[in-house]
Amino acid sequence: MLYKNFFFDSSTFTNKIKWTKKMAKTKLLFAFLFFFMFVSISYSSTYKPKRKQYKPCHNLVLYFHDNLYNGKNAPNATSTIVGAPDKANLTILAGQNHFGNLVVFNDPITVDNNLHSPPVGRAQGMYIYDTKNTFTAWLGFSFVLNSTNYEGSINFVGADPILMKTRDISVVGGTGDFFMHRGVATIMTDSYEGEVYFRLRVDIKFYECW
Repeated sequence: MLYKNFFFDSSTFTNKIKWTKKMAKTKLLFAFLFFFMFVSISYSSTYKPKRKQYKPCHNLVLYFHDNLYNGKNAPNATSTIVGAPDKANLTILAGQNHFGNLVVFNDPITVDNNLHSPPVGRAQGMYIYDTKNTFTAWLGFSFVLNSTNYEGSINFVGADPILMKTRDISVVGGTGDFFMHRGVATIMTDSYEGEVYFRLRVDIKFYECW
């Protein structure tokens, strides 16, 4: 009887050892998986992939010149106020950073910053002063080009925080030599005279060229 009890206890002890080894392996496996997940999460939270750098397929720099009609310069004016706050004057930009003024324009485009250079096309569209507490505008316009170098149109749209040195707007399409071209245009106020004249430098980078 004692022998049988002793034999039974030995078998149980052996099974416990096997079970203990099995649990140790399981715990080790879970520990490894937990460590791997921790490292993966830490790496993914700290790793910042480099932003892909795109190269433009075509680059073009042009200037356009805006002469706002003020009631006295009709022969030279290329833009005019067509919308204004209630009781505002359509020959003088409104106060509060011109908020509410809508201007349409048909400005000459040149390849340099000289107003008297031969125009290579017209900038046609509008800008809206859309903020009371600072100078900002919303732009929607086209470059209609007709020269020996280029023929067609380029369409632009975007916000213009005027007080910033450079601003980016979207190139949303085109026709002719610029059929289905898209990209980004960086605009900069190259010169201005009061509230009547300004010149914009437009650096156009196309990233889709057909």
